[in-house]
Amino acid sequence: MIVILDLNRTIVEQFDNFNELFDCLLIIENLKHSAMRSDFRKMNWSFKMYSPKQVVTLYANSKNPCATMQEAFEDNLSLIEICAGDYRIPLYIVLSRNIDIDYLKKKWCIDYCTYHHLLVREGIGI
Repeated sequence: MIVILDLNRTIVEQFDNFNELFDCLLIIENLKHSAMRSDFRKMNWSFKMYSPKQVVTLYANSKNPCATMQEAFEDNLSLIEICAGDYRIPLYIVLSRNIDIDYLKKKWCIDYCTYHHLLVREGIGI
């Protein structure tokens, strides 16, 4: 059980696991994007996975691809793009066997909630 609390420690929302929280946060951010909110260009929270085919397009359209993007392109691997507040400074991670996607999603969720002044509590009997 994942519980989201406001700063007064009032329960805002509950989720069965971090995957549910992750999906909910992505929906919120996608709705902001589709509504073209004025603050969207300043702040952007996203977590995207690009297939090797999508990496080719991303690499081709990038004016100055980073080393990680180039590695994914050259090795024909998938790529994870994580924006944690600033769309201009995404974190790119080449998707390999040793990458723990669940950990990355959980960390992204906790960072998102912390930035938005929400507390995350995990476990039974919270």
